[in-house]
Amino acid sequence: MATPIPTNRAAFTVDAIAEATRGSIVRRGSLVDVAGVVTDSRALVPGNVFVAIKGESHDGHAFVAKAVAAHAAVILVERGRGEQAFLDGASGDATFVEVDDTLIALGDLARVHLEAWRARAPHGAGRKVIAITGSAGKTTTKELLSAILGAVAPTHYTAGNLNNRVGVPHVVLGLEDSHRFVVLEMGMSLPGELDLITSFARPDVSVVTNVGLAHAEGVGGPDGVMREKGAVYRALASDGVAVINADDARVMSAASATSARTRVTFGTAEGATYRLVRREARGEGGSLVVLATPGRELSLLLPLPGEAAAIDLAAALAAQETASGTLLPIEALEAELATVQLAGRATVKRLGQDVLVLDDTYNANPGSMRAALATLAEIAGSRRRVAILGEMKELGSHAESEHDALGDALAVSGVTLAIGCGGLVDRTLARAASLAPAMEVVAAPSTEEAAREAGLRVRSGDAVLVKGSRSVGAERVVAVLTETWPGASESATSRAL
Repeated sequence: MATPIPTNRAAFTVDAIAEATRGSIVRRGSLVDVAGVVTDSRALVPGNVFVAIKGESHDGHAFVAKAVAAHAAVILVERGRGEQAFLDGASGDATFVEVDDTLIALGDLARVHLEAWRARAPHGAGRKVIAITGSAGKTTTKELLSAILGAVAPTHYTAGNLNNRVGVPHVVLGLEDSHRFVVLEMGMSLPGELDLITSFARPDVSVVTNVGLAHAEGVGGPDGVMREKGAVYRALASDGVAVINADDARVMSAASATSARTRVTFGTAEGATYRLVRREARGEGGSLVVLATPGRELSLLLPLPGEAAAIDLAAALAAQETASGTLLPIEALEAELATVQLAGRATVKRLGQDVLVLDDTYNANPGSMRAALATLAEIAGSRRRVAILGEMKELGSHAESEHDALGDALAVSGVTLAIGCGGLVDRTLARAASLAPAMEVVAAPSTEEAAREAGLRVRSGDAVLVKGSRSVGAERVVAVLTETWPGASESATSRAL
């Protein structure tokens, strides 16, 4: 489900907008100072800037008349379309600015707003931008970092899934003078996308959680993903900080291209600056995490299960301490960690009749699938393990082999019942069944049918993993299970331990 675009109060002058976007004013209205940038005419309030973005299914130029009627102060359109746009909304008093590309212009406005925010920093209180990307774990790391960084000073951060070329500018435009830090999750699905995002949202601290096959289609496999994710390191200035996964050779390689003089590592590897020393699983309640950090060893209660979450915490702590220069006491760290909630991302829900559901429906790739199976084993204990899996998308030429390899992992996971949601995950189930004949396998043709099968086959006391790529819509399986087993639906991982 798409995250709603938040409103903003970013202030500009008309001439500053034209200069920032390299635009041409083709018609000047009466307002000089404007505030708030929108790309949806339905969200527009008088005095806003309306940017007419052309997307896959909608063209913002078709809504210029509505923007004028809503009293937009400035309207940005593509070159050659200003005259018609003006005629469409001729009864209004908006300034019309033509630009080469309205999507790039949106980023330009974000860049100018970000630069002004940095420049207005109070003396001695440096404002910092932290960028986070990776094939898996970037949202968890972003949420953990935003929580603990917020204990140091007011922190603005990416809401939901606003991590692309449209979402990131809107997040940046929401920056206000009360904020000292901004944490930006940056996603990638197209070649050059992260280079473009970092060109207007230049980071001071960059984190790459890992490099895998997520979104490998169209970028040249894992090495292509490495190159694309490395954009956040390449964007760092010499006084920036690269936060690097010491367990991931491709992340280490990507970081070699950075100009940043300061490099901080995290992970389980010996010598990592922020090292996961050990972890004691607490079932559905999370784990006790022991981290060796510069100058101290921390023992923290993390209310998220699985080793992947513990490594994400190491990355978040590394970014927090290097960005802020503040070592928070354990009590403050644990209090902030207890507030973290991750809808659809390894969230444990206790349903009626003691059914546990590991809701990891937001997305899936080979690395996150294996991590989810390991987390299922951790929270299940002696319970029967059930896995309801959807296809992993955007793997390109690796798709069939990776679904086969997932079958190998499923076969040794201790899962008793596996239900597929159709597509290439059928290969996964077939492979697992051939290697583990005792496993019950149901290859449903669709997510809806998988949800129906889950409602019929899940038993009282089961531990159930539900996971698949975003387009699979595996959250519908969780909805059916919640209806089938009504009762205590509290999220176990959203409570303090």
